[in-house]
Amino acid sequence: MLIKNIEVKIGNKQILTQISFQIERGINIILGPNGSGKTTLLRTIIGMIKPSNGEIIRGENEKIAYVPSEFFSAQMKVKDVLLSGNSRKSRIEDYLEYAKTLQITQFLDRDFSTLSSGEKRLTLICKALAEGNIIIMDEPLSNLDISNKHKILMLISKEKEEKSFLITSHELDVIEYATQLIILKKGKIVYLGSPKDISEDNLTQAYDVKIRKYFIDNKLFFKAEE
Repeated sequence: MLIKNIEVKIGNKQILTQISFQIERGINIILGPNGSGKTTLLRTIIGMIKPSNGEIIRGENEKIAYVPSEFFSAQMKVKDVLLSGNSRKSRIEDYLEYAKTLQITQFLDRDFSTLSSGEKRLTLICKALAEGNIIIMDEPLSNLDISNKHKILMLISKEKEEKSFLITSHELDVIEYATQLIILKKGKIVYLGSPKDISEDNLTQAYDVKIRKYFIDNKLFFKAEE
């Protein structure tokens, strides 16, 4: 999928300006401070927001699945949430592989509204993984405990050879998992490229706070200095 020269203006406010990149096979991470346009960009890509300029070019066999950062607590059983809104004729069996990995099979007959926020998020991630080959996630790690964060990151890392992920986050630690890194600030791309090439200056300028970059046991870590 190619995002080409996308601009979004809401009222008199310019939200996104000249956004261009290709969603690569693997894990594409979007970082940026609050108000940088991350969620607006995702909603534009999935068609919730119409851009004032630019185009989004989709491949013939690309199927988008979206996991929002906020969601309605439907009065439905979890298994019915998984099956809802899919144009294809799906069976619950189509979701069981991911449901087992994410450890939500025991919730399938419970009402979605009774789940914790983390369990609801895992349910929607399961649904997206089963239905799409381009998985767009808005802050999928927010409000999750360490165990569930690890579970999601390991699953995404496993699936990155077969699917393309576009994920927004506030957590710099996810850079380690990225195939491609996109940093937004005030609606513009200020960095696009390999996570290995991101510099301390790139991050410091994006977040307006001094950020240090460390390699420990060949793993990448970042820390904001006080």
